[in-house]
Amino acid sequence: MRKLMTGVAFVAALVACGGSALAVDQQIVGKKLIILNPLSGPANNKVVYLSKDTSIALPGNATQDPRCPAAGSNNAQLTVGSVSSGESFAIGLPCGNWSVNGAGNTYRYKDTTGATCKIVIVKGGRLNKAVCKGTQVSYDLTNVDQVSVDVVLRAGSAPLRWCTSFSALNGCTVVKNGSDGKKYLAKNCATAPAACGASPSGAFLDGTSLF
Repeated sequence: MRKLMTGVAFVAALVACGGSALAVDQQIVGKKLIILNPLSGPANNKVVYLSKDTSIALPGNATQDPRCPAAGSNNAQLTVGSVSSGESFAIGLPCGNWSVNGAGNTYRYKDTTGATCKIVIVKGGRLNKAVCKGTQVSYDLTNVDQVSVDVVLRAGSAPLRWCTSFSALNGCTVVKNGSDGKKYLAKNCATAPAACGASPSGAFLDGTSLF
């Protein structure tokens, strides 16, 4: 479990990372988000993320490309967090696990070790998808309503960031809000967030976000 940074700590981290200030953000509509905290323990924690949006853009240059140099510039990451509960985690997605299909319209990440994410897909004009399982999914549902959960997938040193928000305010159907401490499930959202890493309430816009 990693709590969201606030105030000065967030600003300092942003300056240290540098590239985040140069991010090109795309707000897209969420299709499904599942976060699981099974009784068997954190080793089986899981997140499943899906967006189906015809506006999904592909990296436009090497600084937005998640592959290793010279094809890309690395620095891919999946971040999931909620201002409401204070929970978040970030999983780095190393460049050596990324590939692009022959048509150049699908970026795919695969990791069979279980250390990061099993699969991440970015398909231009179609979908974003991520499936990750293990202790690196360090999100503790903590028996509270998560209210709003944001997902940011980023790629590149001057990154392209794809941003979604899952909540009733985004028109999502929240089937399980996490208050059972076991499962969060939201699906079929109607709208994209107003800004990257921003919950519908705007809470992530006032300096309280990890993203």
